[in-house]
Amino acid sequence: MTLRARARWVAVLGLAAAALLPPAAARWARDRGERELAARDATAAAGYLSIVTPMARSGSGYDLPQLLIRARALAGLPALAVDFEIYDRTAPLVHATAPPLPPAELERLRREVAARWTGQAMLAPLLDRDGWDVVGAVAAQPRGGGWPVSPWSLAALVLLLVAGTQAVRTLGVAGEPWRQALGRYAAAAGLLGAAMFADVRLAGRAATDDWLSDARLLMQEAIARVPETRSAPASLGSIARGAEVVPAESLGAGVVRRDVAGVVRAVVAVRLGPGRWIELRARPEEAGAAPWLVLLLGLVALGPVAALLAGWSLTASPRQRRETVAAWGFLAPSALHLVAFTAGPVLFAVYLSVHRFSPVEPARPFIGLAGYVQALASPQVWAALGRTLLYACYVPVTMGLALALALVVRGRSRGARLLRALFLLPAVSSVVAVALVWRWMYQPDVGVINHLLGHLLTRLGSGPVNWLGDPSVALIAVMIVSVWTQLGYQVAVFHAGLESIPRAYVDAARVDGANAWQRFRRLTLPLLRPVILFLLVTGVLGACQMFTLVAVLTAGGPIGSTDVVVYRIYQTAWAQLQFGEASVLSLLLFVLLLVATRAQLRLLDRRVEYA
Repeated sequence: MTLRARARWVAVLGLAAAALLPPAAARWARDRGERELAARDATAAAGYLSIVTPMARSGSGYDLPQLLIRARALAGLPALAVDFEIYDRTAPLVHATAPPLPPAELERLRREVAARWTGQAMLAPLLDRDGWDVVGAVAAQPRGGGWPVSPWSLAALVLLLVAGTQAVRTLGVAGEPWRQALGRYAAAAGLLGAAMFADVRLAGRAATDDWLSDARLLMQEAIARVPETRSAPASLGSIARGAEVVPAESLGAGVVRRDVAGVVRAVVAVRLGPGRWIELRARPEEAGAAPWLVLLLGLVALGPVAALLAGWSLTASPRQRRETVAAWGFLAPSALHLVAFTAGPVLFAVYLSVHRFSPVEPARPFIGLAGYVQALASPQVWAALGRTLLYACYVPVTMGLALALALVVRGRSRGARLLRALFLLPAVSSVVAVALVWRWMYQPDVGVINHLLGHLLTRLGSGPVNWLGDPSVALIAVMIVSVWTQLGYQVAVFHAGLESIPRAYVDAARVDGANAWQRFRRLTLPLLRPVILFLLVTGVLGACQMFTLVAVLTAGGPIGSTDVVVYRIYQTAWAQLQFGEASVLSLLLFVLLLVATRAQLRLLDRRVEYA
């Protein structure tokens, strides 16, 4: 098989995957919604029967003749979305010729007391009036049927096949025809993914509407058969488990979507009597369909990606193909790690930032960009950002000290090496351990620092300084610890930069009569420019992400004087349990660091030229 034939087979397989997998995934989502509807309807029917069926005069369970009448009346109700079969223990009541319920299934329902899928129907336990014993079962079978995809999805699928076929035919054709065909192919794939996502959302919406409509119908039947339930609508709650039952007014005949305290809910009105209504409110199924968009777009992208790779394989040389495959083989683990632990969390943070998300609240409404507007208008956020930028000012101070020390301890003697190693120890030590030692040293009464500065403080007429308890000096105290921890690392980097300066340059400057200051100003500093820029940008990035020292030394205090951005994110997420707001702050910090990183790349890419 020639290379061109293999490339076409790869493109054809990608087209087949893009055409078959999204409809299959959408159909699976539709079947899952139908099973969920069957489970809810089976539970609702069991609750309805427990309300309208009298108990047996002797023994447990319901009166069999009455249960038979109610079961067949239930199965004959119009407009129900599922087909029912009712079992008195194992005996079928609706269809007398139907096979009995296997005793093992009844025993399993008694053990689990939960609805379960049998492969054809959803089986829910039928409890007695007291809710203690399982006396039968309710089987709800989805009706299904209909086209597996909607007409617009079918049209998008046809467009994908046409565009994909054209892309396969133009494989190996260099220039504009190939790019145009690939562009049309990608556009058709995106259209198919969007259409399939619309199908998934509509399927979830239909499942919610059918369940609420069936629950309303069963409630109204229960009210008609047991009129005393009008005065106690809470007793009807077993029919609509998972929905909130509240007093309300008429809303019309259909199920509507309405904002309830900032949360979108599917709502339907149930008439209890003249002028008396209740509402059933439930979370709509389509509210959780957002992950399906990512999945479906990823599936339809298999076709264009396969065509792109096939086209590239025809234009690349054998050596390029081998090297590219080998390179991606080595990069694949790191790329997967990056996707799983970097791109994935970032996308999840984006999702959280547009929702009011809290682990202690079941409602997670979509709020859009309102969280960003609130964060940008918050004085606390701007104050935390200002303290973060002020804290980052320790970086140039540390750099100046590190450069001076690097010049002092420059050399290859044992003493110079020992000093450089001692300076590097704080940078490689545990940050928590370092912070704990400094917190003890900062103690106002027994701390080493106040003890060493005691004579000077006495001459200045001042008492012991409360380094971590005074709002005016707490941030400075944290900056001093940061200087001490980062100084050795920067000394090591500066020393490496100084050692990389050619000795011939220094000798030439001495021959020209340059003194020590002139050599440092005209020669050393310019040649150290890449090192200086690297330490400055990376130091500022690290300062903007400082958390550990603040958490251990001051916990953001006193009076919020050390409440930097990252600590504010931590407090918002884990103290206030507002993950949505914390994600907003995280993304704003991400944008800030992204701009700083872009500045770093632009500065470090510049070439330094000297005459």
